[in-house]
Order: sequence, then structure tokens, then C-alpha cells
Amino acid sequence: MRSFLVFIFLFFISKPILAEVPKESLKYKRDLIRHSRIIWGLNAPVPLFAAQIHQESSWNHLAKSKYAKGLSQFTGGTAAWIIKIFPELENTNVYNPNWSIRAMLLYDRWLHERISSSGECNQWAMILSSYNGGLTWLERDKEMTKNNNKDPETWWNNVETFSSRSNWAYQENRNYTKKIIFLHQPKYLNWGGKYICEDSNE
Repeated sequence: MRSFLVFIFLFFISKPILAEVPKESLKYKRDLIRHSRIIWGLNAPVPLFAAQIHQESSWNHLAKSKYAKGLSQFTGGTAAWIIKIFPELENTNVYNPNWSIRAMLLYDRWLHERISSSGECNQWAMILSSYNGGLTWLERDKEMTKNNNKDPETWWNNVETFSSRSNWAYQENRNYTKKIIFLHQPKYLNWGGKYICEDSNE
């Protein structure tokens, strides 16, 4: 009886999660999956990438904040920088959904190649932290972690807890990572691909 009640509970709490996926996301689902597999391989973590766009812009390709624009919310400076690293992005238009998707995926790949960690779940937390706040800040946080005799290769309960950023920036950065991995990613599991931190107890 208890297992049946648990099943019913999980069934009903899962329904609102699926309902929270913005309808706008369906316009870009095919392109995101295609570009993810081209850049990251057939087992690309598509749900995570979808969650990242969800967090950045709620799939509004015309989204505009004080400093950033488009689906993946690139700043002017980052957009100018990334076309130097990836010439294929030369025709810059942050409001173009395909450009935004490809730019985000390539930037994530660039970060992935420069960050060391103790495992995939920690790796992606650090990538997302860097996407949001910059790789330089992650490196500072890792150094501070090491100086406090904690593990700089582990994000959860280690690097996650150390930073010299202002309080608002620290809270925004840490919430960014958690929301993408644990709040939004499960909404996109039926998009296929790898599920990041699936076995994590964090």
C-alpha cells in the first residue's frame, strides 16, 4: 500500500514539472538536439542544455537584460570574444536562436576543456558556474577552497562554499548551477541524451 501511495505522489508531483516547460522551447527542440550532438556527440546532455536556456531566457529569443541578450544571454563582450575563438560564429546575431544555441554549446565545450574536477557532476557544476560568472572567478574560488584545506576538484560542499565575490553575485552564481541541474533539467528528460548528476545525492 505504501509503495502505491508513493507512486501516486510521484505521479502527481511530476505532472506540474512537465507542464512548466515553456511552449516556446518546442520551436527550438530539434535544433538544440542536432547542434548538441554535432558539438558534444550522440550522448550529449541535451536535458542540461535545455535547462540552461530555460534558466537564461525561458526560451525567449528576444530576451534582453541589462547586460545580455538572446536565448543564451550573451553579453556584447563575450559575443565579440567567442567569434575570435570560433570563426564559424562570425556572423554574430545574439537574437538569432541558432547562433545563440551554437554559441552556448561551444562556450560550454571551451569551458569543459579547461576545467578539472573529480567527476562529471562536479565538472558540469563548475562549467555552469563559469558560464554564469566567468572562468577567472571559478579559478579564484578553487584556489580559496584549496587554501582552506578543502578539495578544489569537488564542487558540491567544497568549491561551492568558497568565494570572495559580493554576496549577491555569490548567491546568484550558486543558485544558477542548482536551478539548472536540479530544478530545470528534469523537465527535459524526454528530450533524450545524458542526464547530469542523475546518481548524485546532492
